[in-house]
Amino acid sequence: LDEATSLHAHGFHQRGTPYYDGAMGVSECGIPPNGNFTYELNAAQTGTYWLHSHYKGQYSDGLRTPLIVHAQREHYKYDHDMVVMLEGWYHRESRDVGEQLLSTSQSVREAPFRPYMLVNSRGGSDLRHTTLHFEPGKTYRLRLLNVAATGMVRFGIEQHSMRVIEVDGVDTEPKEVNSMQLSVGQRVSVLVTAKNSTKANYAYHADIFTDIQAGVDRAVLPFTSIIEYAQGAPLRNATSDEDSTVDWNFFEDIDLVPIDRQPAPGVHKWVPLEVRTSIFDDRREHLAFNNRTYESPLVPTLTTALTTGYQAFYPDAYGFKSNPIILDPMTDIEVAMFNNDPNSHPFHLHGHNFFIIHRGTIDNDPTKYRASGQYPVRRDTITIPPKEFAIVRFTADNPGAWLLHCHMIWHGEQGLMATFIESPYQIQNNTRLPQSVKDNCVSMGIPLSGNSMGRDGIDLPDEPRGPFPLTGL
Repeated sequence: LDEATSLHAHGFHQRGTPYYDGAMGVSECGIPPNGNFTYELNAAQTGTYWLHSHYKGQYSDGLRTPLIVHAQREHYKYDHDMVVMLEGWYHRESRDVGEQLLSTSQSVREAPFRPYMLVNSRGGSDLRHTTLHFEPGKTYRLRLLNVAATGMVRFGIEQHSMRVIEVDGVDTEPKEVNSMQLSVGQRVSVLVTAKNSTKANYAYHADIFTDIQAGVDRAVLPFTSIIEYAQGAPLRNATSDEDSTVDWNFFEDIDLVPIDRQPAPGVHKWVPLEVRTSIFDDRREHLAFNNRTYESPLVPTLTTALTTGYQAFYPDAYGFKSNPIILDPMTDIEVAMFNNDPNSHPFHLHGHNFFIIHRGTIDNDPTKYRASGQYPVRRDTITIPPKEFAIVRFTADNPGAWLLHCHMIWHGEQGLMATFIESPYQIQNNTRLPQSVKDNCVSMGIPLSGNSMGRDGIDLPDEPRGPFPLTGL
């Protein structure tokens, strides 16, 4: 490539190897243009994951692929394992879209653009490219992955039910559903048992939503292809919504129960994060946690934790704009995320999955409040609809520097990210950067030590702290 890049194993916790997490500016400096780098992954986790670039919006240009880790003994029996990678394609380079969304011109920012659905990187009007083939009577594990840049995808098969058995690498007790919604970054495995006849083929839907641009109404972009039992057989429920057997009820993941039935941790530290989109004093539209919009530091956060001694316990060392949150070892963390935006946001946590404890609306509508059971579901990516909140918990048992960010890829560029610096003392005692990581930093002219600006300790006298939201916008 003629620009920097990196690779993130989405959903992998990288225990003991936080420098292989792939988040540029956080765990590494990145791979320089025309450079090379080897990531080493410990496949201790099983389930459905994916690899993607973690540099700006680059993965929307195609740098993404599924990553499947099979268990030695599966909890469920099925005949075929089928990856269904759901992608949005923009017919534009990611850097062009990013520049549009960060334009100082409202008319440029709000000029609508739309994704086109791809299934396993294929699309177009010829449905043979996106047809899924079923054999009568067989049971299929469909591994659904939303690897789009922005849009939530809703998936359903006409006249077929689905049983959820895994979310984000966590095996669950089965739950029968008629449809499924996946936000960007989420993965769900469902079991589908094929019909016993080849007399008909059936439509499947993978509709994608446009919900990235403030000021542009959310819309659903229908996509339909074929579950094929026999070539040339009549197609059932192909076009009319009135004839559809798919109900599109919202999938309540909080109702799922993991097979391993772990109880949720308690609460030692509470982290409130309020999400807003607004015009900032640089005349650009930014997204922010607690009115602080993220910007990547010069020195990766993990490097700062490793090289600043006792001052690694001071948030200021990591830079105001990295939204740093220091976590003490083995503390139980509760994160409360309040989505004040008119659009949904899918929030992804690196280094962990989290227990989903509560969901509800910001106006406390009692009819929409949801609480988990005794053994809450765990995920690494959660959807928070407009004007709603979610409360999640995890234990700080994985020393490293871990992002929490919206996985609508350009929302990251617009600043909707925060950084957990977990157990700085343990990082310094137990982590050594591989030489190849250091070599990439040297090649890119990035210091190998120091605070966010490459200086000693908390020496940040001219650190830029803005932009800040404009009042009333």
